[in-house]
Amino acid sequence: MKIVLTGFMGTGKTSVGKELSGLLGYPFVDTDALIEEKEGTPISLIFKNKGEDYFRKLEQDTVKDVSMKRNAVIATGGGVIKNRKNVENLGRNGIIVWLKADPEIILKRVMLEGGKRPLLEVEEPLKEINKLLSERIKLYEQADTSVDTNYITPRESAHEIIDRLGLDHPGVSVELNERSYNIAIGSKILPKLGLRVKKFRPSKIAIISNKTIFPLYRDLVLGTLKQYHIVPEVILLPDGEEYKDILWTYYIHGELLKARFDRNSLLIAFGGGVVGDITGFIASTYMRGIRYIQVPTTLLAQVDSSVGGKTGVNHPLGKNMIGSFYQPSLVLIDVDTLKTLPKREFYAGMAEIIKYGVISDRHLFDYLETNREDILSLGDGLINIIRRSCEIKADVVSKDEREGGLRAILNFGHTIGHAIETVTGYKRFLHGEAVAIGMCAAAELAVRMKLLRKEEASRLRELVEIYNLPSRVPDDLDVSEIMNAMEVDKKVKAGRLRFILPEAIGRVRIEEDTDREIIRETLS
Repeated sequence: MKIVLTGFMGTGKTSVGKELSGLLGYPFVDTDALIEEKEGTPISLIFKNKGEDYFRKLEQDTVKDVSMKRNAVIATGGGVIKNRKNVENLGRNGIIVWLKADPEIILKRVMLEGGKRPLLEVEEPLKEINKLLSERIKLYEQADTSVDTNYITPRESAHEIIDRLGLDHPGVSVELNERSYNIAIGSKILPKLGLRVKKFRPSKIAIISNKTIFPLYRDLVLGTLKQYHIVPEVILLPDGEEYKDILWTYYIHGELLKARFDRNSLLIAFGGGVVGDITGFIASTYMRGIRYIQVPTTLLAQVDSSVGGKTGVNHPLGKNMIGSFYQPSLVLIDVDTLKTLPKREFYAGMAEIIKYGVISDRHLFDYLETNREDILSLGDGLINIIRRSCEIKADVVSKDEREGGLRAILNFGHTIGHAIETVTGYKRFLHGEAVAIGMCAAAELAVRMKLLRKEEASRLRELVEIYNLPSRVPDDLDVSEIMNAMEVDKKVKAGRLRFILPEAIGRVRIEEDTDREIIRETLS
């Protein structure tokens, strides 16, 4: 995130900026220092020898250059805010923070620094400070938020900014060049949503959610947005996988058109995987693409569907068969939303975390085996496994955004899982439950193909079961129907059925053409 510090001289922009830079690990940029470096002379002499107009032109050019930075802390000169172009450039994809201080404290700080400020080389500097502040107050009020630095240290000011932005927990970055974005993960960060949305400067905003989850958080979500003068449209879906279809997509497109949303508008997906998938698909198709933010409220969505840019809707013949790759602009994960999540939904989310352990991280798998109680009590262990899951997915997506190769490993358990969801009409099993069955079946398939030791498959089945997840294909499901559903899956290429199969806990392989008879025997 780009954080821009503005304010009058002596309010602490440079000192606070350096503290912020150190705490966040972002580069620090001081526009005044850049100008002095470029001109080879102090600002006071630039003012004296070439005049304020010349300096302001230099300042505008410098601001335009530094405003292109993505993750940085930028300290600006006290007069930067006077130029509307400066405000527009600095505010684009960034948050402007106004540092405030009383005139007497400003004068004291300037005097302690040596007092060499061109605008204060007058007989009564305190009077001049009051005059300049009164002239600029309306300009400073353009900032997105403010921090009073009168009686706190620069480090304390930096911590207050970090807290206000919800950056007090380490996040995860998905690196995709110009489509890169951050995943914010932690507790009590949903109240920071308003300020995080503000950085995108949208013309209009719509929250897309469902009728079960949104009433629980309506006041909190609308309150944090209202704090920053954001009044969104709210579009609610019925709750359930069966509503993730093209008809509801058509309805939401219509609502956006009626509200005159344009290409600078923004969607917020607030809910589980269904809400996130359909919102992402709508964002990718409305006016050929607008921005959207994922705010996942289920464990499964937090560790899987909200990250990576896979969007889509279901068809009666196959799950997620209509969709696109379209990355969000931000993912904001507040683990406190899991407190209202039904236990069954929570366990379903654990299936995807188990998946990450099998495909990439044996230590994560071991941790899930030995820390069940801490995880189920929503302790710090839960934040750790959510973050680790997002790190694994972010790494894979950064290397293979559109599933040309490596990203296919994220489908472990999904080939059979999706087929089971399809043949049961998306009503009998939650997605994570179907994936749990699919993972255990894939492990059994790997044992039959002599790729995996039977003991490893047993460990996977036992871990699935201790998190109250199903581990076997129900006897009443028709194996032929499951096989037929798999044939329609996106992972079928030229008639060859591709499977992700474990070779050991923490390592999988992509099997491009799996023998259908062995699959049928495994399912039976």
